[in-house]
Amino acid sequence: MKTINVYAAIIGGGAAGLMCACVAKKNNKDKRIVVIERDNRVGKKILVSGNSRCNLTNINTTIDNYHTDSYDGVNFLLENYPPQKIIDYFESIGLVCKSDSDGRVYPLSRQSTAVLSVLRNELKRRGVEEICDTNVVSVTKSGNSYKIKCDDKLIIAEKVVIATGGKNNYAQKVVTNTYCVAESLGHKVTALTPSLCAVKVDSKLIKSLKGIRAQGKVSAVIDGKKVKSECGEIQFSTDSLSGICVFNLSGLINKSKNAKIIVQLLPDYSFEEIKDMLYRRVKLTGSDNVQELFTGLFHKNIGIALLKDSKIDTSLSANKLSNSQINTLAKTINEWIFNAIKSNDFSGAQVTSGGIKTREVDPRTFESRINKNVYLCGEVLDVDGDCGGFNLQFAFSSGMCVGEQL
Repeated sequence: MKTINVYAAIIGGGAAGLMCACVAKKNNKDKRIVVIERDNRVGKKILVSGNSRCNLTNINTTIDNYHTDSYDGVNFLLENYPPQKIIDYFESIGLVCKSDSDGRVYPLSRQSTAVLSVLRNELKRRGVEEICDTNVVSVTKSGNSYKIKCDDKLIIAEKVVIATGGKNNYAQKVVTNTYCVAESLGHKVTALTPSLCAVKVDSKLIKSLKGIRAQGKVSAVIDGKKVKSECGEIQFSTDSLSGICVFNLSGLINKSKNAKIIVQLLPDYSFEEIKDMLYRRVKLTGSDNVQELFTGLFHKNIGIALLKDSKIDTSLSANKLSNSQINTLAKTINEWIFNAIKSNDFSGAQVTSGGIKTREVDPRTFESRINKNVYLCGEVLDVDGDCGGFNLQFAFSSGMCVGEQL
């Protein structure tokens, strides 16, 4: 078995690992640094992020955009490695960035390949080696170094960075155990749930809404308590609700056995205002079919689904609606309730909620509290963010932080 001696080995060639390698090599020009990647090339998840446009950070990032058991490390990164620092770094290595009205930052070309290319070009300029198609079997401490056993080689490193990502491999729609390396060194993994994904719902009506999009507000109700709300475009599929606003609720919902999603199709109107609107539309529609109440308001199939969920005969004339039926229909429009189905399917999730306990790393250096000269960064940690560039902000900032420690 071939033996390779290096100064630092970064296990995982994703966003955090690549940033870490670039920064570490800049500060250790004469030392050998390698990136070990299981896939046949680094950065595959970067290529599919942001619908292949790579929303690499968000200038409006705050602590409220993250979910973790311990916020010390996230707070430190936001203070010392804020979005602008990430943008400045990328521009220093050749990427031109531009933000949109929501603060999301993309490469000017709107191509994720540009982000990966500038990172790989920087690795090449600095002399960092990429070791791909290489599976790490185990990592063990040996004196002042670590032995990284791979399928066909042994890598001996003074310092080790674990940047193996989450359980999901969104680029290839497969699920892998990315935590085994950290676990072999004594670290503990929290409960893992898929996040930033569609939410399956128990509804006989959802199939009829497949492909329809509507603006509105969604709220997660956990054990009878409304815990989070988001506005935006709601997308209906065969058995699920999706869209960015739903994605941002999915992590919470998948942690609960008793969750509902409330959809408000007219969030800017109160229940009383919706009811008054329906009375006016009933008067306008007259003896026409009740489905015409929604013409110019909602998609036809949404109107039919609202009627069915309100137990109203869809063949009825509008002027035959009773006050009780109008009241029920107004309630449905104001709070359309869908029972959520808890999911453990990581294949369609953009990120993993949960990971290595953040309390097990120093929040200022991300060095392991268990093993000296071992560092953890990126999605392998118990930190996940909302949709909109926040997860890549954490990955790049934690990778930069660790790179400066090496």
